[in-house]
Amino acid sequence: MMTKSKLRFKELDIEGRASISTDLTDEEARGIYVYEFTDGTYYVGKSNDVRSRHVQHLHEYRHMDPQLFPKKMLWAPFSGTDQELDFAETQTIAKYESDGKDLRNKMKTGRPGGSLEVIVDTGEGWGVPIPWDRERLPKSTRTFTYDEDVDKLKQFKKLQALPEYDQLLEILAWYVQETIPAPADTAGSLWIASAMPSTYGRICCITCQNAETFVVFEDGAFDKPGPWGFINIKPEEDLMVPDWCDVELGYYENLRTCIRFMFNNLNEMAFVLSISKMLDCCYRVNSELMRKGASMMRRYNNPYLVEAILNCTLPPYKAVERDVTMAIVSKDIADPSKQLEYVGIEHTVAPSTFYLFGEAAK
Repeated sequence: MMTKSKLRFKELDIEGRASISTDLTDEEARGIYVYEFTDGTYYVGKSNDVRSRHVQHLHEYRHMDPQLFPKKMLWAPFSGTDQELDFAETQTIAKYESDGKDLRNKMKTGRPGGSLEVIVDTGEGWGVPIPWDRERLPKSTRTFTYDEDVDKLKQFKKLQALPEYDQLLEILAWYVQETIPAPADTAGSLWIASAMPSTYGRICCITCQNAETFVVFEDGAFDKPGPWGFINIKPEEDLMVPDWCDVELGYYENLRTCIRFMFNNLNEMAFVLSISKMLDCCYRVNSELMRKGASMMRRYNNPYLVEAILNCTLPPYKAVERDVTMAIVSKDIADPSKQLEYVGIEHTVAPSTFYLFGEAAK
């Protein structure tokens, strides 16, 4: 059996069989398994007893609509620790994903649920379709409702009193409108907005599922003038951005590779979000997270800020021409195996047209 060496898979005969209990001994029943389904998709899992887990899966698949039929099952016994077993599952998922396999896994994968559109349960009694393409961004079909909360209202009023609030709200509204699937339908469940949270220096934060994607800090936080902050993105092709953008690698337990774009003020944030490909990259990371299911951070959601974001009427856009030096950020920057650092390849664009609103357009 595999401990820390290479996994050794063998195929189990599952055709026409409801059980594999006689195929494996108690010692062999712990490890990593891979299903290949008749529709060409795959699923990677781990189990302390795959014999009983297989029966559970078959029951689940029979009750899916449409039904799911596994045609092949690979199995690799494993005798390491639970932590090593978890790592082996992670590595197997990464291998299948790098080989271009269409995985049905929701966790530990860059494309949870596979390559097709999925209906994600919000936990509120309805599901929402979440495609991978921003061009197919679903619109809201419901009205956001909430229960009154005195403490959350105080936090929102504190945020609302900031001199930068109006511009910040416009930017948040644009971000949510352009990068969050069906925002009114998914608010408070698949994504949340926090206002003046207890976390040091933060003014507000957008969180999709369990990872923050848009964070704004107050003036003076970490000795930086502000408001300032960052957005987390995932590019699927090289991205061209203004060369004053600072770039870092981001890491979260449920978002293992992402790029963090820092901004020094709200005008810079509005400027960056006027770039269509940047919005595509924001949507890519948000959709990946939301396809994993409901957020565990829902208790931190500020419904008053969410309501303000959803009801915000954006001012008219202006076509603004500016001389901007652009830089290319490689799509591979977040791939730790390639050990790339951010290196800007400068291109002078004179003039370049950006569609801006509010303060950023002045």
